[in-house]
Amino acid sequence: MPEPGATRAGEGDDGGGRLSLQTDRLRVTALGVEALQAWVDGDADRLRTETGARFDVPVATPPLFGEDLPSFRDRMAETPDELGWWVWLISRLEDGRAVGVCGLGGRPDLAGATVLGYAVYPHSEGRGYATEASRAVMAWALGQPEVRCVRATVPVGNLGSV
Repeated sequence: MPEPGATRAGEGDDGGGRLSLQTDRLRVTALGVEALQAWVDGDADRLRTETGARFDVPVATPPLFGEDLPSFRDRMAETPDELGWWVWLISRLEDGRAVGVCGLGGRPDLAGATVLGYAVYPHSEGRGYATEASRAVMAWALGQPEVRCVRATVPVGNLGSV
């Protein structure tokens, strides 16, 4: 029996033509330039079309993510083949509600290392969503032939993550 939160399905199409991972409770969807642009624009309807997830209105970003959103959008516009190497949206399977983001710091370096980060909305903290999504994204990354390890750093004050 898989551990709670284990990825049930590997990389695949979520039925909407999106690169997506699924765990027991979550869908983790790689975001391309159109979804990232919709988020920059604060367009909940377009975000739902692009991601399949439901966003609160007005659309906000999880803590520590908003300031980087335009640079992620620009990166995906320049290199759309890097889908999966940057931002993944975390949403609940039960209702499709967006609960946060998880992501990598791009393709691995020469040593085969990439960096993992995440942020969840305050209303979703303390439920293990970041851990569950991080496990899925790490499994995806470690399944890529050029990746040897995934690293993460956590702010000292974030006791839940430490």
